[in-house]
Amino acid sequence: MKSVLDKIALAYSLDVNPDDLDDYGNIKEYVPPVFEPFVEDMGGTDLMDIQAALDGGPGPSALESDIGITAGWCPNGSWSGGICKPFNNIRTHWMRAHGVVNNLPIHMAILPGTHNSGFDKQAASTPSSEVCQDVAPYHQLTAGIRVLDLRVQHYWGYPVGDPRRYSIFHSTNNGRTVQGDILDAVRMFRQSSDGDTQREIVILNFHQFRNFTADAHRELAGIIKSYLGESIISPVYRDLTVSQIWTLPNYKNVVISYNSDPRDALFWKGVNQRWIGSNTPSDKELKAFIDRVGNEVKPAGELRAIQAHRMAPVIYIPSDISGSLMSWFAAGSASHPIMKYYIINCDWSLRHRLVDNIIFSNQFRSRALGIPDVVQASPTSIGVQGMPSARHMILQIDDAHWTETVALPPILDEEPHRLLVCSDADAECELDLRGSDVPLPGVRLSKGEVVALVCLDGSRQWALQVRECSPNEHGHVIAAPCDGEKFIRYTLSIGNYAPLVYLPAEAPANSVVLIVCDALYTTRIGHSQGTDELEHVISAGQVLAFTYSTASRQWHKQEVLPGSHN
Repeated sequence: MKSVLDKIALAYSLDVNPDDLDDYGNIKEYVPPVFEPFVEDMGGTDLMDIQAALDGGPGPSALESDIGITAGWCPNGSWSGGICKPFNNIRTHWMRAHGVVNNLPIHMAILPGTHNSGFDKQAASTPSSEVCQDVAPYHQLTAGIRVLDLRVQHYWGYPVGDPRRYSIFHSTNNGRTVQGDILDAVRMFRQSSDGDTQREIVILNFHQFRNFTADAHRELAGIIKSYLGESIISPVYRDLTVSQIWTLPNYKNVVISYNSDPRDALFWKGVNQRWIGSNTPSDKELKAFIDRVGNEVKPAGELRAIQAHRMAPVIYIPSDISGSLMSWFAAGSASHPIMKYYIINCDWSLRHRLVDNIIFSNQFRSRALGIPDVVQASPTSIGVQGMPSARHMILQIDDAHWTETVALPPILDEEPHRLLVCSDADAECELDLRGSDVPLPGVRLSKGEVVALVCLDGSRQWALQVRECSPNEHGHVIAAPCDGEKFIRYTLSIGNYAPLVYLPAEAPANSVVLIVCDALYTTRIGHSQGTDELEHVISAGQVLAFTYSTASRQWHKQEVLPGSHN
């Protein structure tokens, strides 16, 4: 039997958590967490009643006398187990039930998050100075939280496949793992409430990494993609609205925000966490910082969080500042304080009604930003007198509304426009791409394929939303479009150059690869490694396009429009 000091020394040499060694120095068997299926008790309330309750607001903001209280703040609700729950609201599937984020891109919505999401009272180890949440990440999701703040430590001492290889940490470890407590929790959450949660969009913000190598990053990315698969929302769709994302195939509902370069092509940039830089500011200092961040201009497309948390001086434990939070992020109209923020991360995030404030306030966000409703349309309605505005549209092609050629709707003014074209028709159609920046007159669109375009700069030209690749980040073999994507763009540039690149060995029917050369030298383009088919050459200032034929299993070069690139 080993002493505590011997066990710690052995764990250090093996690179494992000491808590995972038995008294003889052997690694204990991993015990996965158990998730109980969760169905929200609505007490017989129907959706119309819920909307009426939402229109009534989340309740009054905290009074000055409530600021600084240390036992939560739960008006018009009940509080137990660290969760303040109102009597008449939906939280498990609030995005779908209330529809308040439908017209917003994800990065423009107001979203509730938890600071250090994996450090909660229900974990195996609960160091007092680190624990800042009451319930496990799974229960955070069912209670309405939509952004999890994750810091991950890589332990090479566990075998590949052991969830403990990627453990949650702050300054210490508490037994929670990425696979068991985060990825499995998200999958279980999807099975809650009779499928109502399948549309709820969750951001997993992998914010900090300890003991990572390039191989460890690749391994973790592979684990994340194997667990979440087609539910991951590609950054290609960053500027689409939530309702447009809901129209994408395979219930896409998870954003992986990864705060490290290089990152997988399916992952978004890390959340910009605006933190005061001190652990023990006073309420007054923290409030001044929060006000200052609220007056900053957020860069377009950025995921941004305000870190609204602090620790108590001397005793150095996370403070319950529920009353302060409900005052600083008061809701009620388009002019209330909460409207200046996006992701709001705090400690003890469910002891108050901030989630309800956020749900309620999102209904004002799209109006305050001048974002109109998303219009559902079909190809047969394009050009018809009385056609609704195309500023935000889902253009749905199905068997009942099929035409041989589908045109892009006109851009009516210099305001932002967002368009998703998706086909569910058995027959292919030709998508006319004139009026866009795609260097082709059109492409064949097959069942299950989508094309996303936006115009956000007032240019009155549709801009293709496409996965971007390059030699440095993605190698010399060009990736194939996947998961309903129609296009992929591969760019060669100064400092990001390869003399020889290869088209994918295979791809879905009619997939399109666009190759752009901004480099000083020419690049040879082979059809696939190991073949001696005719090569193509691309020079500086050129763009080439290739379309894949499943019948011939070959890529065919397409004629591009004059002046496509220079």
